[in-house]
Amino acid sequence: MPDTTLTRGQRILRVLGTILLIVCAGMFVLGLTIWEEDLRGPMFAIYWSWCFLLAVITIFIALWDMVLVRRAYRRQRRELFRHEFMTGEFVEKMRRAIEKDEKP
Repeated sequence: MPDTTLTRGQRILRVLGTILLIVCAGMFVLGLTIWEEDLRGPMFAIYWSWCFLLAVITIFIALWDMVLVRRAYRRQRRELFRHEFMTGEFVEKMRRAIEKDEKP
């Protein structure tokens, strides 16, 4: 049976993505409630630019994780196919069937 555990890299990506998402959500809530009056002028632009930047980084981390998950899925699917169907007996039966179809 294929191994379905996360790799070290995937765990790091998911932890980092979760932390960044929590920080971004916290900044959003704080920026709209508690710090709303303090964020004026250039401080407003800097604060919300950082919040936007963290959100974009979080999205890229999620996309990277998605690519890693798809890659692992394809690898496991190929391994399962080889394990189940590419036995010596099956290959020999297929070879005989192809030879039989080619003969007139």
